[in-house]
Amino acid sequence: MPLSVDRLKTLLQDDIKDLTKLSEILNKERTALKERSNTAIQTLASEKSTCIKSIEYRAKEKAKMFVDAGYQIKKGEFEKAIAEIQDPSLQALWRKVNIGLRFCQDQNTINGKVVSHSLKRVNKLMDIVRGQHNKPNLYGSSGKENSFGGLNSIAKA
Repeated sequence: MPLSVDRLKTLLQDDIKDLTKLSEILNKERTALKERSNTAIQTLASEKSTCIKSIEYRAKEKAKMFVDAGYQIKKGEFEKAIAEIQDPSLQALWRKVNIGLRFCQDQNTINGKVVSHSLKRVNKLMDIVRGQHNKPNLYGSSGKENSFGGLNSIAKA
């Protein structure tokens, strides 16, 4: 069964709309994280989840379309199929969706780092409030900070 170019374009246009919306949500989320607005964070998390579910649903639809057209689900296979179609507007939509996905992924990574740093600050403050001794934090084999205070073992049996 041949690939329906018109249907694929419609799905990609819907992806672009949702990716634009997701980018706006991620910007608002970053602001809410900086301001520590819990209600806004919860609302935005719900909106983000809905938006991502829509994008994932369409990704499954596109994958089914490609498989039905005889293509395999392998890295680079869909890009190869898009290049073979020789439709400049389809190729432009495909590129725009991929750029939008990477941009949203980068924004989400930044927001994750903000959350991680906030969590570290809260944990340090809680240690101070609890009166716990500040143990030196060293980097472990995974590259993450670990508290190794009080450990003086030289070897394990």
